[in-house]
Amino acid sequence: MTRRTLARIALAGLGASAVIIAAIWFVVLPALLPDGQKPFDFYMGSMTFDQVRDLMLALGERGRTLYRYALVPLDMVLVVAYGAGIGCAIVWLRGIPETRKQHPDPYEMRRRQPAGRRIRSAVGSVFLVAPFLAAAFDFWENVLIFRLLGQGEGVSLRLMEELNRTTAYKWAFLGLSGVALFFALLGFLARRGR
Repeated sequence: MTRRTLARIALAGLGASAVIIAAIWFVVLPALLPDGQKPFDFYMGSMTFDQVRDLMLALGERGRTLYRYALVPLDMVLVVAYGAGIGCAIVWLRGIPETRKQHPDPYEMRRRQPAGRRIRSAVGSVFLVAPFLAAAFDFWENVLIFRLLGQGEGVSLRLMEELNRTTAYKWAFLGLSGVALFFALLGFLARRGR
């Protein structure tokens, strides 16, 4: 994949994410939720049983159906858009070369590197994977929300606990993705300034 293709995917993904977030924030959520209620995705900590029950009651049957068949699918598209956008932006900003003329043995390369560079390389690898892990956890979170909304007003405690864990992981990896994007941008600007 060329650097130009990476840049196009990053811009398309981030642009689509901005449009989808605006549609969710300004169109879907005001029509769906009463004032003061937050959707399941917005709880960075864990939701209590009472918060879930109150949200389910506030939504009502019509709201749960709209949430399940309008907001969840829209959020699934958002997952793909931001995962690809942030992931490709990080790769592009880090300056991954377009082609490699030689393919040295990765074990040999790691063995020859000083310890500090190996640590930086490991941290860089985690940064590269973070947006895709955030997207994977967000996808699973949407599946769990879909299942939870299908239960009606009865809330499964086990499903709610799994949703809380998944949401926490999603926000952790999304935060790590933001940090990775920030450092990739700093590195890009430092290389451009030389």
